[in-house]
Amino acid sequence: MQSAPESTVGSRPGSLTRWLFLLGMLAVGLALGALAGYQFAQKSVMAVPSVVITAEQVAAQDAAVRQSQAESRFLRAQLDTADGEIAVERAARQELEAQLRASQEELGRVRDRLAFFEQLLPPGPEGAVDIRGAEVQRDGQGLKYRVLLMRSGRSEAPFVGTLRFQASGVLKGDVVSVDLAPMQVKTDTPEGSGTPDTSPGKPKAAPDAVAAGGALSLQFDQYQRSEGVLELPEGFVPETVIISVLEGSTVRASRTIKLAF
Repeated sequence: MQSAPESTVGSRPGSLTRWLFLLGMLAVGLALGALAGYQFAQKSVMAVPSVVITAEQVAAQDAAVRQSQAESRFLRAQLDTADGEIAVERAARQELEAQLRASQEELGRVRDRLAFFEQLLPPGPEGAVDIRGAEVQRDGQGLKYRVLLMRSGRSEAPFVGTLRFQASGVLKGDVVSVDLAPMQVKTDTPEGSGTPDTSPGKPKAAPDAVAAGGALSLQFDQYQRSEGVLELPEGFVPETVIISVLEGSTVRASRTIKLAF
C-alpha cells in the first residue's frame, strides 16, 4: 500500500527532463531559423544591383541640366520676340486699315461733291466746258487767282485744253494787254481724271504745268479747280483780267474780272 507514492515521485524528474529537452530543441530550431533568415536576407540584399555615380557623371548631368535651361531661355526669348513682331504687324495693319477707311471716306465726299456740282450744271451739250467760279486779287508783286472749271453731262473722253490769263492795264503810261504766266500752280481734280502730275492739294511749279505762251495745261473729266499766283511784268498796273478756256485755238469759255485796288 505504501509503494504508490514512491513511483509518482520518481516519475517527475523524467517528465521535467523531457520538457527541458523539448525547450532546448525549440530554442535550437529558433536559432537555426533566425540564422537561415539572416542569411537569406543578406543574399537578397546582395542580389539587388547597386548603382555607383562618379563625380564626373554628376558634373555631366549638371552641365546637361544647365544646357537645357539655357535652351529653354533662348526659346522663350525667341517666343517673346515673335510676340513683339506680331504686335507691331498688328498695329501696322490697323493703321493701314484706318488709312484705307479714311481714303474711302474722302473718296465718298469727293463723289458727293461731284454729284452736287453736276446738279448745278446748266442744260447744254454733252461735254461743254464752263467757268463756274473765278476770283483774282492782288498779292504782292503778282495776282492770286482761283478758278473752278466744270463740264455739263458726261463725256467718254476727258477735256484737253489750256487755261489762258490775259490782263489789260497801264504800262509806262500806255494801255496794253499782256499774257500772264503762272508762277505757282495748285490743281485739284477728281481721282481718275487722267490729269498727269496734278494730285489733289499738291502744288506744282509753273514749268511743269504751263503750255506754250504761258497758258496752263488742262485735262479733266468733270471738273478741275486751279489756283496759284500770276506773274506781272515790272511796272505793269493791271485793271482787268480775262480768263479763257481754249480747246486748241478755239475759246470754249471765258470770263472777265475787274480788279479793285
